[in-house]
Amino acid sequence: MSVTRAIPKPNFETSARALASSLTSNPSFFVRTHFDVPAIDLGKWHLVIRDQASRSVFYSYDDLTKMRQKTVTATLECAGNGRTGFSAIPQDEVPWGAGAVGTARWSGVTLRDLIPKTEANENANRVLVEGEDSGPVSGHAQPVRYARVLPMEEAVRPQVLLALKMNSDPLPVEHGFPARLIVPGWYGMASVKWVRSISVISGPTLETHFNTRKYVYLSEGASKPVRETRVKSLVTSPRRGGRVRVGQRVAVRGKAWSGDGRIVRVEVKVEGKKTDAHVAQRMGRYAWAEWILDWRPRNVGEAEISVKATDSSGNIQPEKPFENQYQYGFNAVRPVKVRVLE
Repeated sequence: MSVTRAIPKPNFETSARALASSLTSNPSFFVRTHFDVPAIDLGKWHLVIRDQASRSVFYSYDDLTKMRQKTVTATLECAGNGRTGFSAIPQDEVPWGAGAVGTARWSGVTLRDLIPKTEANENANRVLVEGEDSGPVSGHAQPVRYARVLPMEEAVRPQVLLALKMNSDPLPVEHGFPARLIVPGWYGMASVKWVRSISVISGPTLETHFNTRKYVYLSEGASKPVRETRVKSLVTSPRRGGRVRVGQRVAVRGKAWSGDGRIVRVEVKVEGKKTDAHVAQRMGRYAWAEWILDWRPRNVGEAEISVKATDSSGNIQPEKPFENQYQYGFNAVRPVKVRVLE
């Protein structure tokens, strides 16, 4: 793959069927783009790393593949996932259902191996990561490039990668080929795709469109950056609107995840009874946990299944969402209704 083609701005969710899998396959993994997917000539592409003295180091794709590689299994969720569960959807925002989430094995070079360990960077407190993608944004006279800033203490976490592979294959074009950032535990907006440069900086928060205007919780005059993924769960089986039978065993299954800790409890409420499900987080701290509960329906008619997850930091899914201007971070309990037949 020496030259990739531009793709008109794609956005799609992971299917309900694919959400049931432990790992989300590359073709099924949700895609979120703000602009068209950029065309990249791999023979000409290089990654630029800049220190605070404006000194630059250049890496080709081959250079990066020859460096020490690390693999992290991580769940990525769009900050707007579940937006349809809010009271209203903001103009120009993607009306996501529950499928803007997926889990993959990401492999590449740790960001801390790439950040220059020079005297000029001793007091640096931030890292600016810029992608190749850009486009028109209301209120800006010139095209805006997608860029995000990470606090240095987050950037040098050993799990933060410049990923080259996804589920053992080279990154698909729509997922950031040739290289993308992966910030486990944070919403997907931090995992910049088609990375072109990484700059070490210092000082207060850098004013960029996607760092200080978008991807912030704006509510009642207060502003807070969108960062760690909020504790959340979903039911993958039985599916919404599915049919089950009275007295027959039903395996109620799903996923739960959080950027602020491991999942330690999943409480399932069905037919008015609350029961703790069996939880297994086999794929590591930053991947979703899988949970299961056996249920034998007692009554014919409509049955409601609701799920509430708790993480190791004590965060519990709320009953109602946190309303904010762009409707980010939806993690309220969303019941699934099924039909119980005789």
